[in-house]
Amino acid sequence: MKKIVLSLSLLTLTLQASAQTQIGNSNFEAWEASSPEIKEPINWNSFMTASGGLAGAANQQMDRVTYVRPGSTGIYSVRIWCNSIFGVAANGNVTTGQINMGSITPTNSANHNKSVTTDVNFSDPMTDSPDSLVVWVRHKPVTTSKLGRVSCVIHNNTNGYKDPNDVAGANTVATAISSISYNGGNWQRLSIPFNYVGTPSNAAYIITTFTTNQTPGGGNGGDTLTIDDMELVYVPRPSFTTSATTVCVGSTITFTNTSTNFPTSYSWSFTGGSPASSTATDPVVTYNTPGTYTAILTATNQWGSKTTTPVTITVNALPDASLSYAQATYCPADTDPVPTTTNAGTFSSTSGLIINSSTGSIDVSASTPGTYTVTNTYTGTCTNTGTTTITINPPANSAFVYPSNTICAGGANETPTVTDPGTFSAIPVGLVFANTTTGEINVSGSSVGTYIVTYDATGSAACPTSGSSSSVNITITTNPDASFTYAQPAYCTNATDPSPVFGAGANGGVFSSTAGLTINSNTGEIDLSTSTAGTYTVTNTIAASGSCPMVDETFSITINALPNVALANFTDVCVYNPAFALSGGTPAGGTYSGTGVSGGNFDPSTAGVGIETITYSYSDVNGCSNTATNTINVEECLGLNETEMTVISVYPNPTTGKLTLSNISGNAVYAIVSVSGQVVLSGEVSQAVNTIDLTAMENGIYVLQLTQEQGLQTIRIVKK
Repeated sequence: MKKIVLSLSLLTLTLQASAQTQIGNSNFEAWEASSPEIKEPINWNSFMTASGGLAGAANQQMDRVTYVRPGSTGIYSVRIWCNSIFGVAANGNVTTGQINMGSITPTNSANHNKSVTTDVNFSDPMTDSPDSLVVWVRHKPVTTSKLGRVSCVIHNNTNGYKDPNDVAGANTVATAISSISYNGGNWQRLSIPFNYVGTPSNAAYIITTFTTNQTPGGGNGGDTLTIDDMELVYVPRPSFTTSATTVCVGSTITFTNTSTNFPTSYSWSFTGGSPASSTATDPVVTYNTPGTYTAILTATNQWGSKTTTPVTITVNALPDASLSYAQATYCPADTDPVPTTTNAGTFSSTSGLIINSSTGSIDVSASTPGTYTVTNTYTGTCTNTGTTTITINPPANSAFVYPSNTICAGGANETPTVTDPGTFSAIPVGLVFANTTTGEINVSGSSVGTYIVTYDATGSAACPTSGSSSSVNITITTNPDASFTYAQPAYCTNATDPSPVFGAGANGGVFSSTAGLTINSNTGEIDLSTSTAGTYTVTNTIAASGSCPMVDETFSITINALPNVALANFTDVCVYNPAFALSGGTPAGGTYSGTGVSGGNFDPSTAGVGIETITYSYSDVNGCSNTATNTINVEECLGLNETEMTVISVYPNPTTGKLTLSNISGNAVYAIVSVSGQVVLSGEVSQAVNTIDLTAMENGIYVLQLTQEQGLQTIRIVKK
């Protein structure tokens, strides 16, 4: 029952000690049931359970006592003592392993304590890495100068590990060994550090031994050693990793805790960081100020605290990516501006601004008027962006409109509508302005005739020095003539937009049409692409003015829709296929064009391997044309095309001369075809005659066609 009780004891200790491993029944409170022959603490062994040839001569040299160390919460401790056997001092001995009594000579190596890893009663598992052993002892030797001994050895999974024989061997992982001096017979607390002489990860078992004298056979009968409240101490071992140690301002670092030895709490310190401290397991810290800082972790458990060596964190400043232009607004006629910036990176802007990405220079004349955000992105050790806003103002608007382009002599003066300030002029001489700034025409002072009136806009409120000009025809007449025509009576919707044609003395007034036609009322220009197909009546109306009556003229014009043209999908072809007639275009009667197309036929060898675009064009009875396209895939077609037939193998391939064919069943007719589809060599092969000589052929890629009774096999071959 020793180890069953031990397991419960270990479970209790584990829950109390944050899952670290402790030596079972280390306070010696749990004991086996009393019997006349044997009485041992659970998990501990004495001479009464010894092995070896002298085990039968063992005496009881251990008992349970009720005097305990100061401050103990228990009621028992264990006492061992020295006996004289055959005239030799047998030191008191208690161990978690098994005592072996193999020789009457005390110093003989046959006398030892051992871990019997195959027997749970004589072994203690251990895979942790304690820092020290703490134990209370009360040593009372007959000769007070003599010393007792405590030995705690962690070892690998070697069976039968012997203490002290194997302590200095390769199987030892760590030792905590100390002598025990006389202390006036009083309790004393020993703290013994573990010395790790092997790899901690190899730890598998621990064996603990107390003896009344550190020298085998060196004690005196009556020496006693009392032991109480032993504990393995695990000082925390703080450590951590970082996602980075060098960052830019505004970046975050994740600190990942890798501490061992059962820490129960953490305390972090981050100079220059936010937060500056933390008790989280894996904190995330933001650094907003450039500089060099430190990160420190202190781990704490029930045995104390320990702090890491500071880790240096370098925070680099963001580069200055700010930029500015000499002005916040520009006109199209201004000199292209270049920004001022400390660190020029890559320049970009919102859509519409034409900017040089390397220099930041803005092409103001090519940019669309509007307000834009310009960004400078600079990448060095750190990346930063700077932005500024810039506005491109529109140029002066020279557009103007008179109420009518035909003015009746003797009528009232007419003044145009303008947007920006400027100056009006007219040619030839004869038209008189009442005001050249407003464009008002002095009708009574002007001569009958047709004039070109030009308006020079000298600037706008936003761009006062940016000018433009435009002109219209103005006719002063005593008898208005509104007659007009268009160059054609019918147009296709994809034709060039037509404007009216005037005869001598005729002029435009206000143009209108029946619904569906898109027409400029001032100029009479028709927008064909946005007009609905149909026939329309266009009217040119010159309003009554003074003694001149209202006149209007009409013209009928037809807008024809484009024909609906389609082209069906083509089937993939082989490059060596013969030319074939193209089809699939509707309506019928159109023409085909594209690479490899001639006279309505498509030649795969001319087109070559690849995907070609075929265009089908069709014109209807109205002379309106439209097109449709589709693609045709020309393939090498050099793969194997076989039915259920015997597959012939060819080698070597590529070849410099002769081809050898194997697996021929009967006779086979062959033809070697070039990529252009030409048969360059042909013949017959069989099991007896199974070679083809290509020596005289040019180097290149060919198709070997093999015809057998079962079908056709094609093989891609290379002559080199």
